Amino acid sequence: MDEFPPPLRVLQLILAGFCLFLVLFGLIIFILPQEFFSVPAVVLDNTSSGLPPLTVSRTFAFQNGTETVTIDVSGSVWAASKKTHRSLLLFGDQKTAGVRYYRAMIDDPSQDRIYRDLIDRFRTIRAVRNLTDDEYLELISAYVQSIPYKDGGNMPPKYPAELLVENMGDCDDKSILIAGLLAREGYTVALLKFGPEQHMAMGIGSDAFPYKATGYTYLEGMTPAFVGSPTAHLQIPLNSDPLVLPISTGTKVYRSGNETHFISETAAAARQREKELTARLDAFPLSGKDGEEYRAVLRERDRSAAIRSYILSHPYDRPGTYAYLQREMKNETGLSPSAEPAGTGG
Repeated sequence: MDEFPPPLRVLQLILAGFCLFLVLFGLIIFILPQEFFSVPAVVLDNTSSGLPPLTVSRTFAFQNGTETVTIDVSGSVWAASKKTHRSLLLFGDQKTAGVRYYRAMIDDPSQDRIYRDLIDRFRTIRAVRNLTDDEYLELISAYVQSIPYKDGGNMPPKYPAELLVENMGDCDDKSILIAGLLAREGYTVALLKFGPEQHMAMGIGSDAFPYKATGYTYLEGMTPAFVGSPTAHLQIPLNSDPLVLPISTGTKVYRSGNETHFISETAAAARQREKELTARLDAFPLSGKDGEEYRAVLRERDRSAAIRSYILSHPYDRPGTYAYLQREMKNETGLSPSAEPAGTGG
């Protein structure tokens, strides 16, 4: 008779389980280290101080040539960066938490010298080449894109010191470095985080070629790619809408989006044209493959293939690729995109 009726017994067990959850949650908050609930911060201590500098030199393709950038990275900063805890347990709005987390990494004072030294080298190249703001953005992007890509799996993102010294990184490592450089040079920058695809890229303030409904132009950091286009090495289609994490609201925006859009549309048209012409060639009877009609279709197919190949092999040279396409499109049939750009942006 002292037993609760079955429904009341179930309710008693539910309440007891809820109370146990609250107790355990409170214990976790007090027992876990504080770094689990705060943004990461690099701390130089006795075990990482006094290490010699590490020289980092990178030669990379840019426009019609190559550039070499060499800096020294503090060995102490690199060692301390590697030891920094970067896991994150933040509650509430994911956008707010993400912005707080990535800005902490981008703005960490320990990395300031790296950003200053890189920017000093980039500004020297800009002065020698007389680059526009758009070309300067492309220079910085080409440098970071040229760092070898390596999938980091479930590892937390790297600080710039780690990325440069270890000479490899994945999409979020490289996005952090490009975003930090461009933000310091006055550009409007956001990180684009694709949760389902486990990918990160950047959004650049621009007057054309916006990515989906983000309000930004897409910028890939993984491997070389034109502003506005994902890299050709990105194997997973980006079907999801990214979480937009604003990093800076500078006064500089990208004004060559019309040109990169034209390049992107021409590459797609060339691919489709090449596919269609290959099908026509395959349909020719054996007796017709010695005729002029077959040879004409073959020439047209090969030209489409050459145009697409040129675009894919020159992602570090937007001005040169755009000029090349303008020359080719004058004599090409069936390849022109639906609309040419309204103007150029430098």
